[in-house]
Amino acid sequence: MRVGIDYRPALVNREGIGRYTRELVRGMIEQRFDANLGLFGYTLAARRFSLAELGLAETKAELLRLRVPSKWVPWLLRRTRRGVDDLVGGCEVYHHTSYNRLDVRSAVEVATIHDCAYLLDADYVSTESAAKMAAAARDLVKHAKRVLVPTEFVGAEVVMHLGVFPNRVSVTGLGCDHIALRMPATGFPPADEPYILTVSRVDNRKNHLRMLAAFELLVRDGLPHRWVIAGPPGHGSDAFERALAKSPARDRVEWRRFVSEAELPRLYAQADVFLFASLHEGFGIPPLESMACGTAVVTSCVTAMPEVCGDAAWFVEPTDVERIFEATRRLLTEPELREDFVLRGRQRARQFTWRDTAKHTLIAYKSATEADAEQGDELQLRRSL
Repeated sequence: MRVGIDYRPALVNREGIGRYTRELVRGMIEQRFDANLGLFGYTLAARRFSLAELGLAETKAELLRLRVPSKWVPWLLRRTRRGVDDLVGGCEVYHHTSYNRLDVRSAVEVATIHDCAYLLDADYVSTESAAKMAAAARDLVKHAKRVLVPTEFVGAEVVMHLGVFPNRVSVTGLGCDHIALRMPATGFPPADEPYILTVSRVDNRKNHLRMLAAFELLVRDGLPHRWVIAGPPGHGSDAFERALAKSPARDRVEWRRFVSEAELPRLYAQADVFLFASLHEGFGIPPLESMACGTAVVTSCVTAMPEVCGDAAWFVEPTDVERIFEATRRLLTEPELREDFVLRGRQRARQFTWRDTAKHTLIAYKSATEADAEQGDELQLRRSL
C-alpha cells in the first residue's frame, strides 16, 4: 500500500501539527514503511529542518517540495485536472495532516483532526480563524473515509461537533520519545536558580493569566522560584503582556519567545515543577515531555489531560487560581511528594511512542481502504436513529 502524506507542516511548523507530522513519518520509517511513502510539501517559506533533522536522509521515502505560495496549489490542481495523489506518484491512501485539504483524484482520503477548540463558543482563536478552521475541518471529514484523532476525548468531539460516525474514527495517539533522543545519559546539573516551567504558545486557551495570578501567590508566599515561559505569542497574548507589565512578580517571570528543540530537554529537566493549566487540549505533548525529562507536572483536570496523563500528574481546575497555587506550592515544598510524581511521570511517558502512533495509523489506513464494505451498515444504522 502506497501512502501520500501532507508533509508541509513538518517543513515549516515547529509546534504541535509540525511535530506530529515529522514524528509520524519517523515512526513509519522505524516500521520500515519508508519505501511506500510519498511526502508532499508546498511553501515559499524556507525549510526549517534539514533532511537529516527530519529523519529522511538515507531513507526510501520520497519528498516532493514545490517552492510556490500555498494558495497556488489548489489552483494548479484544478487547472491540470490532477489530484495531490498524482503529485506524489500515485497512492492508495492520502493523509491530510493539517486543516488544509487538497483535491484528491482517486486515493482514499484520511484526515487527522487534532482538536475542536475552534468550534467552541470561546475566545481561543480569532473569529475569522475559527470560521476558517471550522469550514476546513468540515470539508476534511466530509471526504475522509477515516478520521484520525489523538485521544478518545477528541474522538467524542468530532462525533458531537462534526457529525462523524463513530465507526469512522480511529484513536492513533501521539508520542513523546523524541525528547529522549536529546537527553544526555548522565542528565543535567541542577539549575543555578530554581524555576517553574511552562512550555506552550501564549494565548487565551493556554490560560497564562490565571497561571500568572497563581505564580504571584507563590512569590507572596516566599518561594524563591522564577517562572520560565517558553513559547511564541498567540491569540490574546497582548492581555498577558499587559498583566505581566503590571504584575508585582514581573521581575521573576522570563518569557522566552523562541526556544530551540536542542534547548528544551535542559529546560524541562532542570525545572522543579512543570505548570500547564490549559483550558482545552486535544492531547498536550508538553506535560509528557516534561515527565520524560523527570519533572513533576501540574495540569488541568479538563478535556484530554486526564486521559493523557493518567495518575502521573497533579490535576487542578484551570479556572481556580487557588487550586493552581496550592498544587504547585505543595510540589515545590514537599520533596517526597514531588519525587513520587516524577517516578510515575517517567513510567507514564514511556507508554507514548511515535512508533506506536505509526503502527496505529497504518492500521487506520488499512481500515480506510476497507470502509466501502462498512457503508451499508452505517446507512442502515443512520436510518434507525
